[in-house]
Amino acid sequence: MPAATKMKGLIKIALPLAILALFLFGQALNFYCNIFHKFEAILLSVQWMLLVCLAVWCGTFIFLTFGLKDLPLVGLLLIAMAVYFIGYTASSRAADAIILSAGVTLGKGTQFLLKNEKQKVESRNILIGLIGLLAFSAWWHLDMINNFYLGPRWTGLWDNPNTYGMLMGAGVVVTAGLLADRRWKMVEKEKRNPPSRCFGVARAESGKLFLRLLRYFAAIKSAICNRQSAMLLIAAGMMAVGLLFSYSRGAWLATTIGLLYLAWSYGRLKWRWVLPGILVVAAVVCVFWHATADNGPWYLKRLDFSRPSAQHRVSAWRGALQMMRDHPLGVGWNQAVSIYGKNYSPPVGGAAALTMNSYLMLGTELGLPGLLCFVAYVGLALKAESRKQKAENQNAKTGDSHGPVLTQPSSIFHPPSSNSLAVACRAGALVLLVAFWFDGGLFDLPTAAVFWVLLELGAEVGTSRCDVRTAQRTVPTNNDGCGALKS
Repeated sequence: MPAATKMKGLIKIALPLAILALFLFGQALNFYCNIFHKFEAILLSVQWMLLVCLAVWCGTFIFLTFGLKDLPLVGLLLIAMAVYFIGYTASSRAADAIILSAGVTLGKGTQFLLKNEKQKVESRNILIGLIGLLAFSAWWHLDMINNFYLGPRWTGLWDNPNTYGMLMGAGVVVTAGLLADRRWKMVEKEKRNPPSRCFGVARAESGKLFLRLLRYFAAIKSAICNRQSAMLLIAAGMMAVGLLFSYSRGAWLATTIGLLYLAWSYGRLKWRWVLPGILVVAAVVCVFWHATADNGPWYLKRLDFSRPSAQHRVSAWRGALQMMRDHPLGVGWNQAVSIYGKNYSPPVGGAAALTMNSYLMLGTELGLPGLLCFVAYVGLALKAESRKQKAENQNAKTGDSHGPVLTQPSSIFHPPSSNSLAVACRAGALVLLVAFWFDGGLFDLPTAAVFWVLLELGAEVGTSRCDVRTAQRTVPTNNDGCGALKS
């Protein structure tokens, strides 16, 4: 029986990771394997049938995991299907509808498979597997001779450095979240079994800079000595190098915001450290504005926001807002770029820049109702636990709410959610959400698959009632020898 249970757990982890790897490396398989290319062509030749199959699977998973917060997602999918089949002649080759449905299906399917008592352990294993896939692809590049981006910008196993940068940024942030999760658990363990000394001495020592440095060095040493943490540190370094050499400004900004969210979640965000960075970035933008030549170094031209790569995006934002004003119910799949180019006077060669903003593409193609449904669902999925849940989780950690409470020393790690693993998933999803505004990606299969998986894990990995009962059976004791028991 234990062997069968273990095999079942392995299948629950391996199946989502296999599908995720297929979505991530589909372009590489297409590049290296001619058989896969033919199989893909056959599937895309009957898109309507593929979309119906995905809708059935997605509807089944939503039904099996249904909650009130899923209503906006149901509305989004219904709008997407209706727009596809109403304008079937124009949207019959709309890969965006397929990718949206496939991403949601993978996310909901992963959520369904992990709905059990070992949800957190299996979710952590899936995240580690995802990090392994991204680290594996960090320094492996396709030799695409005719690629537009061929040159100093790294593209990895994809044909677009922005896609590569977004995935590397999400991988870095999720890895940092897992390392912070491990560190937080160590601190919580120390809180349950503190050394035999009074709180006054501990607070006096914690105020000394030298002892603080010793604690940080000890934490780093502990991470290196642990095999899993050491591998996560190596993977984070590999992905950080890839993120840097992608020269994707949207991915840089999104990764920074994701790391700041992690710091805020663990109570380590200090605005006096953030504001100087904002001022430095503003100064760099001002200094390099209209200050680079066409034959200048690539990395300097990426700092000049007056160049067409940035200005075409701004023009597309303005045109998309006007299009949503004129067509509040959308223009249909595959129609936004052509209508923008014909009726809204984009810069020469700048009509395709509209695809670099996934939210405006969603709003122009599916209309304001579709965009609002997406925003509502993402907001509900990223929403932290309610006050009632927080109170229940806190009571579970400290004892019965009607009984005595064992006070513990305050910790530098105190995430707003009782589950730090969910914080890591939300931070990774936030990276992609920010990058979708600048570089697109919601309708690209690799980034869409990672986004929906992280979003669903971050929404579902929260503390369950089973976890609360387990915490109530393991109420921590205080061994500090100072009589810290209070009623």
